Amino acid sequence: MMPRMRLLCALCVFVASSAAQFLPATQMRCEYLTNPLGVDVAQPRFSWALEHAERGQAQTAYQVKVLKASGAVAWDSGRIESAETTQIVYRGEPLASGQRYQWSVTSWDKQGRPNPPATAWFEMGLLAKSDWKGRWIGGGNLLRKQFTLPAAPVRARAYISGIGYSELRINGAKAGDHVLDPGWTTYPKRVLYVTHDVTAMLRKGANAVGVMLGQGWYEKRALLLQLNIEMEGGQRLEISSDATWKAADGPITADSVFDGETYDARRETPGWDTPLDPEPAWKAATVVEGPPGELSAQMMPPIRVVETLPALKMTSPRPGVYVYDLGQNLAGWVRLKVRGPRGTAVRLRHAELLYEDGTLNIENLRKARATDAYILRGGEEEVYEPRFTYHGFRYVELTGYPGTPRQDTIEGRAVHTDVKPSGGFASSKTLLNRLQHNILWGLRSNLHSIPTDCNQRDERMGWMADAHLAAETAIWNFDMAAFYTNFLRNIRDIQGADGTVTDTVPHKYGSRPADPAWGSAYPLFVWYLYQYYGDRRVVEDHYAGIKAWADYLHSRREDGVLNYASYGDWVSIEDTPKPVVSTFYYFWSTDIVAKLAEILGKKEDAAAYAQRAGEIRDASYKKFQGVSTQTALTLAAYLGLAPQERIGGIVGRLRNSILYQHDTHLTTGIVGTKYLMPLLTRTNNSDLAYELATQTTFPSWGYMIENGATTMWELWQNKTGPSMNSHNHPMFGSVGGWFYEALAGIQMDQSRPGFAHLIIRPQMVRDLRWASATTETLRGTLSSSWSRTDESLRLDVVIPVGSTAEVHVPKLMGGKLNSETPAVRETNSAYVVTVGSGRHTFEVK
Repeated sequence: MMPRMRLLCALCVFVASSAAQFLPATQMRCEYLTNPLGVDVAQPRFSWALEHAERGQAQTAYQVKVLKASGAVAWDSGRIESAETTQIVYRGEPLASGQRYQWSVTSWDKQGRPNPPATAWFEMGLLAKSDWKGRWIGGGNLLRKQFTLPAAPVRARAYISGIGYSELRINGAKAGDHVLDPGWTTYPKRVLYVTHDVTAMLRKGANAVGVMLGQGWYEKRALLLQLNIEMEGGQRLEISSDATWKAADGPITADSVFDGETYDARRETPGWDTPLDPEPAWKAATVVEGPPGELSAQMMPPIRVVETLPALKMTSPRPGVYVYDLGQNLAGWVRLKVRGPRGTAVRLRHAELLYEDGTLNIENLRKARATDAYILRGGEEEVYEPRFTYHGFRYVELTGYPGTPRQDTIEGRAVHTDVKPSGGFASSKTLLNRLQHNILWGLRSNLHSIPTDCNQRDERMGWMADAHLAAETAIWNFDMAAFYTNFLRNIRDIQGADGTVTDTVPHKYGSRPADPAWGSAYPLFVWYLYQYYGDRRVVEDHYAGIKAWADYLHSRREDGVLNYASYGDWVSIEDTPKPVVSTFYYFWSTDIVAKLAEILGKKEDAAAYAQRAGEIRDASYKKFQGVSTQTALTLAAYLGLAPQERIGGIVGRLRNSILYQHDTHLTTGIVGTKYLMPLLTRTNNSDLAYELATQTTFPSWGYMIENGATTMWELWQNKTGPSMNSHNHPMFGSVGGWFYEALAGIQMDQSRPGFAHLIIRPQMVRDLRWASATTETLRGTLSSSWSRTDESLRLDVVIPVGSTAEVHVPKLMGGKLNSETPAVRETNSAYVVTVGSGRHTFEVK
């Protein structure tokens, strides 16, 4: 039977250290498609996933061809004898700015049978500074340019960077479906641009391009735009931002990420984004000094409106005050429908919490006003939703409404970086399924071009510890390669000459140098991208940076340990000395450098940093062996910061603390919690980990759920008063990775990254009767699903083509394995079976 190819990640493109994954525009699956326009990396990388009806299949050879628009060959790899299907580097002639290329891959299976070529395309962005002809302009928050075309174009591309935020419109319509473009960066170092295919939006004769600008995270509004137009016969035209544009202050009279947006519909210029005769009497746009940062393509998925939520309930706690409950804590805004007299001002306030009398509790928003206002133009029904702000909320207060609103007068609009869902987990335990729901909403509502800590108060920063502690859970559930690679580039942009990084990236809050637990996000993200995506290039790009970070930590050592810290095990119940946490990350950063040096063939570095890591290990145990908090014990055992013969005793003390001293409750903060669950599983304490995961009294995840949580809280406590008490913080969602790795039992072999080899070892704990997890890897679909009764169990496993797995099938008392693949060995608790790709079923009766 001939194999079938499915391009799950047909093109993996990295800009320096920024990744994007593409699928072909064909009948094949396109779930992983990131806009294949505007690629600005000289050597893109290609990946493909294969499907085959036969078990144990693998690719034995491949051939990649890249063709120019003319049909000429830009690169032909020739037949390469290799099983590799990911991260294949382009090695052809230089790729040209703005040009589209078609690429194809032919693969050969284990029997030497060729797979019919699968095709896809990508298009280069503006690769050189000289390709940009326009100037940065400003002068208002509405900008427009009218022009004439001799005919409809055959191809047109708009390259735009409108900062802080922008919306591009052509001939009365919005270009694309992005919102809050472009992503937030360290503007003195880097500015992102977005590419739109606007061919179908242009026409013969008069045309107009308009741009709305918002404040966003930049100190002033500015636009750089280039419209490259190709006519029949090869004629090329360029429309660029310059002083010939017109500017005006439009209907958005105020906009702020924290405070909201005010839109006065009476100030609208009808048809402002269409050709007008005569043109409106706007002032000339001004050429402004733009940010000095390098222009880079926005390769990660854009922010979009991804879901619309109806209001589940409407109450009126006071005359003229209407409070809507969307039933879900989310990031975004609401869409308002209203009809009334001209000049009527309608106000929308957003909050996560209510007081007992049903009114909004906005205390935890601190200084953020989180308020949108709409002033009616009058006449027919008007529909409004903001453009240049977003809120974290579940409840909305509507005031100033002309008349009595209906329950459908507003609806929620969930807004975040549109990372593609790639995984799913479910089990027989309702509480775990609810927790999975909360984790997913907490994660994605805190993806706004950077991984934020929260989405509601006057913060919303890229706190580095929050980001790395939730990262593995995010990777199991979403396609995070491009998003996290972009974040790594942001970290590198903020790194100082002394190796220091900052607590938040881009840097607005926190300190330089970062707390070691925060700054170690840099090596950890490099490590995660290598492990989960097999990304060697990201290691190459960032090796010098993470080495410099590890060296900085080393320079701050005192008696072999690291005493400097700002936060330690943040929001813990039990206070752990901060140097314990700092030294843990000092060791781990050093150890990662040693491992990645070995991978890159840097033998001297590998040996030197391995020796240094050993010295840190010894000093850490000598200094902290008497510290017995749950976090301290977890960290000592998780990375082996104690002699091997002492690990068992440390885990025993940890068990005693959880079971007897704290009545089967954890006391860990965000750091300890991340590593506690996998440590318990690794040391044959999965039942105890499960009890913690399903606990419902304080402090626990279940306690959050029992108290109405629909996302993850910042604190274990149910605080509703002022200060630090966000009800949407993703960091305690680190437990979500444990669902995949322990309950479903999907574990990677670190020596063969990118899911090349797997260990499937499900933990069938306590009263759990079944569990199932599936995730899409660069190699294809990976799944582990099991169910059991008192007399039997069944385990179904799906392994991608080209991957292998060691499957541990749990034993039953007196049971016998029934499988087409015999066990290669037995342990006291499992039959161990080695399998290749395909679907495999194991039964024990």
